[in-house]
Amino acid sequence: MDDFKNQMYSIEEFLELVKNKQDRKAAFDPEYNYAVYSSADEFKPGMKIFIGDPLDIGGDDNEILPDFVFHNKLHYMCSDENIQDVVDLAFRQRADINSSQLITALNHYLEKDDFLDFK
Repeated sequence: MDDFKNQMYSIEEFLELVKNKQDRKAAFDPEYNYAVYSSADEFKPGMKIFIGDPLDIGGDDNEILPDFVFHNKLHYMCSDENIQDVVDLAFRQRADINSSQLITALNHYLEKDDFLDFK
């Protein structure tokens, strides 16, 4: 089922999963919802990321991190929708896109809330 979750990946390895749509079902399935966590504040080549459950919101609107994220002092980087939208668009614009370009596109999106154009 959602066995790609609750694991550490190199950013490049996970971008390949996203590019090949191995991180989602054809039809919406909430079991496949995830968030990307890291110890850094931006994506960098070779970095390790953790793919875990999305943030929970507590009764007083505070964010509740998954246990692994909390205990390893990781922080939220982006949602599954964010990374999928960026990778899917970049791949449609350029079939030969590489992981370094995808990392640049992802950082651009997270910083500027805008997609990088590869045309």
